[in-house]
Amino acid sequence: MLNKFEKYLYQTVFPLKPPETIYHYTTQKGILGIIPSRTMWATQAHFLNDRNEVFLTFKLLERELRRMVSESRSAQHRSLLNEIRHNLSNVDQTHICTVSFCESGDLLSQWRGYAAQGKGYAIGFDLAKLSGIAKQQNFVVWPCVYNPTLQLELVKYLIDCWIEKFSEQMLDHGKMIEEINASICKLAPIIKDESFIEEQEWRLVSNATGSEKNMAFREGVFSLIPYLNFNLCDQDSKDCIKKIVVGPSPHTDLAVNSLSMFLKQNKLPSVEIITSRIPFRNWK
Repeated sequence: MLNKFEKYLYQTVFPLKPPETIYHYTTQKGILGIIPSRTMWATQAHFLNDRNEVFLTFKLLERELRRMVSESRSAQHRSLLNEIRHNLSNVDQTHICTVSFCESGDLLSQWRGYAAQGKGYAIGFDLAKLSGIAKQQNFVVWPCVYNPTLQLELVKYLIDCWIEKFSEQMLDHGKMIEEINASICKLAPIIKDESFIEEQEWRLVSNATGSEKNMAFREGVFSLIPYLNFNLCDQDSKDCIKKIVVGPSPHTDLAVNSLSMFLKQNKLPSVEIITSRIPFRNWK
């Protein structure tokens, strides 16, 4: 069932002409960690800046399931739908770990979040190479879906897949939760409110299974933050870093020169360095 739903996602969500490069906005501290280690942190969804993002999918699923229950004339069909609704609350959302990217490498709203006092960077990744590396590590790279009509279409298709799968044979409770969990972990991270469409966000998303034992933890404001280490190199040790945009800065030349030295020291001399066209503002 999951392969069927993934195929549908590719057909409906993945653009015919995807961007060649997607960007990850980060701070000085972030780039000092990412470049030398060639790794990124895929943060567990509950600890994202806006944890309500993931829950939008659950709200849409619950709303559509309630509608289908109220309109169904079959007691057996209603029973199955209610069983699916019940199991939504049992989905293990700790498996949903993501890294955010943006189609634009010079976006004002992103610099406001990451370039306070001129300390921001946007690391550009070759999307095709990143997708291949992701597959090797049981991750996927998807564009976010902002259109409410398309969001509902995806939710309805997923429910139809569940009904088809669970009607074929008697599945035990654990197996049903496993199937629901795996497919929701594909969809929930990429459904976003349409008010965020300017971000043109893409997300690197972890597999639903086998991630918990590989969790690492870092310091947070209120608690430890669980995350997965994502390796930016393929099996031949080739990375997918293509370019870096230096964010708005009061000292652009110094920022470029120091970044150039940093990249050479870390064996990335061919990475293109670009400067933001947005005038510096000391955003707080």
